[in-house]
Amino acid sequence: MPPSGVPVKEAILDDLQNTALPLIVAGADYYTTVERIQRIEAAPMQVTMFPAIVIIPLSTDYDQEGTQGTRTIAAEYRVQLSLFLRTRTDAVSKIERFIRDVHKAVLVDRYRNGNALNTRCVSDEVFYPTDDDEAYTTANVVLEIDYRTQFTDLNQPT
Repeated sequence: MPPSGVPVKEAILDDLQNTALPLIVAGADYYTTVERIQRIEAAPMQVTMFPAIVIIPLSTDYDQEGTQGTRTIAAEYRVQLSLFLRTRTDAVSKIERFIRDVHKAVLVDRYRNGNALNTRCVSDEVFYPTDDDEAYTTANVVLEIDYRTQFTDLNQPT
């Protein structure tokens, strides 16, 4: 019999893509209006609508058995949000505001709709255009999302 429900990690990504990041709309206490939010499909990937956010799962660290009790698995899930912005002017200001908007939207619900114990932004890194023809400024924002499941059911947060 196939499992029922959705794995917790997938539910966390769904929440980021469908609930948190769509909050970024200029005028609603945000500076940026995002045109495209998507999960990574394959590399290389072509982004054609800007500003855009690509959600990239990075890694998961699991606690040793017994550290969270005998019936649960605790995990720290890292997800990268790659931000893409087309601009020929004010790149520093625009990308820093975009990072601020992402940070704000992600922290509106740190519990990822009840699937996580905590969400935090842990780092960001910015890449500015390097030649006159390249009008893209990008940034990577790394999130750490703590969650816990039962040993016997990885689809149920605890």
